[in-house]
Amino acid sequence: MDARIGGGNSASDDQGDAPITARSFVVRALLEDDAQGVRSWHGFVTETGTGRRQLWQRSSDIARFIEQRLPRTGAPLGLHGADMAGPQLTDVITAMLTDLGGGRLVAVAALPDPNVTLERVAERLVGLGNQRGGEPAGPIGERVLRGGRLDARVRFQLWGATATDVDGSVLTLQSDLLDDREDLRRVGFLKLSAVDTSVAEQVDSVGGWRKTTSYDVLYEYQYVDTDEADSLIARIPVSTATDMDSETQVLTDEMVRWDDEKTPDLILTGPLTIDRLSALVFVPAAALTGTITMTRSSGGGNAPTHLADLPAFVDATGGPNPAETDADVELTPDDFFTALGPGTTALDMGDWNVDGAVDEYTSHELRLLSPIVLPTWRDRLAITYVPEVPPPGPTSGLDQTAVVYLRVNAGERQT
Repeated sequence: MDARIGGGNSASDDQGDAPITARSFVVRALLEDDAQGVRSWHGFVTETGTGRRQLWQRSSDIARFIEQRLPRTGAPLGLHGADMAGPQLTDVITAMLTDLGGGRLVAVAALPDPNVTLERVAERLVGLGNQRGGEPAGPIGERVLRGGRLDARVRFQLWGATATDVDGSVLTLQSDLLDDREDLRRVGFLKLSAVDTSVAEQVDSVGGWRKTTSYDVLYEYQYVDTDEADSLIARIPVSTATDMDSETQVLTDEMVRWDDEKTPDLILTGPLTIDRLSALVFVPAAALTGTITMTRSSGGGNAPTHLADLPAFVDATGGPNPAETDADVELTPDDFFTALGPGTTALDMGDWNVDGAVDEYTSHELRLLSPIVLPTWRDRLAITYVPEVPPPGPTSGLDQTAVVYLRVNAGERQT
């Protein structure tokens, strides 16, 4: 598909209207049955000009991705215009000048306040597309580290009651900047070099003396985003084809994604050792209702022992010689997430509830001091969700607009 927008230097259309610029997107759609036999569409949408790609699970994801890739009306038309979002330049400059002046500019009674101002500034890129790398965003997901640089010249203006006083103030400032160079580097000043200092000037209108000193600055700022992703990849469709046949399969990690459209079961089979349970949760409204059930079974058809809470379940089923090889625990979603650990803000990503604001995810994680061991292929661990009021139709999702990622981390896969 093509998205056409006004401006640029592309050819005009047949009616002689204003020039247009075209951007192309490729949408791949796959129809697949989930574990409950429910058929649904999903796939990938790719911007051909930049190679940016996103997994989609509903048609609105495609529209949102394309809208994000198109520059705003009146904005310069560049391939990466929508990719370079970051903090406002005015905020970055304010932070830079504040860090330079903080604690080093001392006011003199009855004279104007000393200050640091900007003489010139130019933006510089960091790495490729301002991307500096990545870091974990809690137990699930990753933050993309981005940044930018300002090549600037700044001017300090100081005041004194006499020429000797203002000369001393400038000398003290220059010494402080040298002494603090390591601290300044830690907050982003890669280069700070003096280029010019004026002579002391008497200003009769204020009854004092003024002197300025200028520095060339290379300042690097950093910010975090999620690479503009709307979701984490919990399933990867893979197609293989030969001259005789073709086959499609879905690769999954020990992770599932639940939302208000579907909640597939998370099922792991042995041989496997499980040492951590994690959740990434976005619930914008009231607490989720329904039941989350965790079941450990040995494959012998035994009735499970019902345990009261998650700690009791982990204690009974953990270790190389568990007290229970067939047990379960039923919890409300809130109780389940709380049992995994206190929630911490971990990741901003997407806009699933379509409110115009980026969704804020909370991370929960439980490390098992006594890992759950699934010794054979018959042993398995399952985590399932059942809504309080089953919805009509074949699909079963969360009871409100929300997203939950669940992951079971395998510390050691046995052979």
